[in-house]
Amino acid sequence: MIVSPCSSRKKATSEPGMHAAALASGSLNDVAQQWRSSLRTASRLHIPHSLYGGRAFTEAALAAKAANVGHYIVSAGLGLISPEDRIPAYAMTTVGLTDENVLRKCPSGTKPADWWKAALNPGILADLIVEAKGRVFLALPSVYLEMVQDELLGLPTQAFEKIRIFTGGSETLKGSPLQECVMPYDTRFDGPDSPIPGTKSDFASRALRHFIELAVQIGEQTLSKDKDLVSTALAGMRTPMRPTRTRVTDTDIRDALISAWAEARGNRQKLLRHLRDVLLVSCEQSRFARIARELEEERSL
Repeated sequence: MIVSPCSSRKKATSEPGMHAAALASGSLNDVAQQWRSSLRTASRLHIPHSLYGGRAFTEAALAAKAANVGHYIVSAGLGLISPEDRIPAYAMTTVGLTDENVLRKCPSGTKPADWWKAALNPGILADLIVEAKGRVFLALPSVYLEMVQDELLGLPTQAFEKIRIFTGGSETLKGSPLQECVMPYDTRFDGPDSPIPGTKSDFASRALRHFIELAVQIGEQTLSKDKDLVSTALAGMRTPMRPTRTRVTDTDIRDALISAWAEARGNRQKLLRHLRDVLLVSCEQSRFARIARELEEERSL
């Protein structure tokens, strides 16, 4: 069983009302109730794997196919999605200064875990892990770990032996029993010797895919042996050289994306790499996604 995040990049346009910006501010329960009501009005439903796009989602899907296991999706808008579910196109997150961040509609101090418990389907992930016959692979960046961490910590102690966590945000779990479940991927996986290079946003899914390719022929192993397998694979890899990048305004980023749009054919991955690697511009993933989405909407008009 593989569990990975949803993606802000979707292959269908969100239906009216299926985005956080359409919600009125209020208490956590009020906002959660509004969102559940909106979901009940959805008229067009999609197969999860035909809706989500982006590098991180694709890498996790490839890993699930290679391991021949079910691919479940953690979503800030829909909770835990199974491969058989049919879901609407929507726009929601719990991070960033964007209209899609639902926490901006909730009282100050509301955390991703609070939203998960109040609005989504808490408990399902824990039940699946307890019932799983083999290992459970969680490829989750820090914001998704924050959403489900309390649920994972409530698992029976013996269930922890099943869990393998792939993340670039292991500090989220520092000091918790889940820290022992984190597979030891580090910055070397982004260095010049990495077999699957990429960006910080897709680190967890790339690490998962790499591990599956290592372990698929070996079969079930203990947590300790799986961690040793990763350590051995990384032993000969060098850490990356970090270039110095300059922070610029949104207008500068927008102009740079417009200039590179045709050559990149609007591909977000190529555009982000152009910003960071060619122009040496500092741009957070959420900031880039917001500006790129605005340009995509303008061009569609």
